[in-house]
Amino acid sequence: MKKVNLNEKVLEEIEKVSEAGSYLWRREWAERNGGNISVDLTEIYGEFNEDLSEFPHCFLQSVGEFAFPKESAGHIFFVKGTGERIRELNQPEKAGCVLRIDDEAKGYHLLWGGRDADDYAPTSEFISHVEIIIAKQLAGSSDRCVVHTHPLELIMLSHHPDYAHNEQAYTNACWKMLPEVRAFVPRGIGVVPYCMPGSQDMANSTTEKLMLHDVAIWEKHGAVATGSDALEAFDYIDVANKGAKLFLGCLASGFEPEGVSDSDMQDLKETFNL
Repeated sequence: MKKVNLNEKVLEEIEKVSEAGSYLWRREWAERNGGNISVDLTEIYGEFNEDLSEFPHCFLQSVGEFAFPKESAGHIFFVKGTGERIRELNQPEKAGCVLRIDDEAKGYHLLWGGRDADDYAPTSEFISHVEIIIAKQLAGSSDRCVVHTHPLELIMLSHHPDYAHNEQAYTNACWKMLPEVRAFVPRGIGVVPYCMPGSQDMANSTTEKLMLHDVAIWEKHGAVATGSDALEAFDYIDVANKGAKLFLGCLASGFEPEGVSDSDMQDLKETFNL
């Protein structure tokens, strides 16, 4: 398989993916092949002058039954491969690939990595990642990366009957535990009701939640966030999970936490223009 030469800016973004992946693994948030990361490299890749006929061309059945959004045609992504482990992203050319969505948005060309295999497939959730990123871009966002992982305490809280079906209560439970959660997850947490992993319903609901919130929780499953790069997306989930961990720790100690008061949280909102 022919490989493109990646520029320094692209390699830096892929290194951020590797770094974020190591954090997810150390947190025990990425068992086996759980979790995924995709990042849109189009703006920093530069002009694409290669002969596409020299690169393997794979079609959508390799990544699922859904369609890429038409606006994604020509976009270049780094994405973790299907079945690959987050912990193996320290070797991104093996655990992931750089691909270019074809001009009809019906498939993709493999440009780099992918274990040098002509039939290497990105994660089955890749199309939903692309949908999220394109929706963000069309709305004027600078977000270019999607991180999906399995943060322990956020998942635990999504099992709690008083919070799983009330995203305002869920968000407030996390916000009130630490001023930084209110400050660094200012748009809160959206809850996606349990649905089949990898389904179009999940993709649509996640996109909807992330247009309004900093983090989307898949009930009883995991979390998704976007950012300008992998480290910013990781930060949203990391900070939100700290709130959930503190809240559940208080409940496990036998008391309902008092939390930061509503008036103090309002002061935070006004002071930091949240």
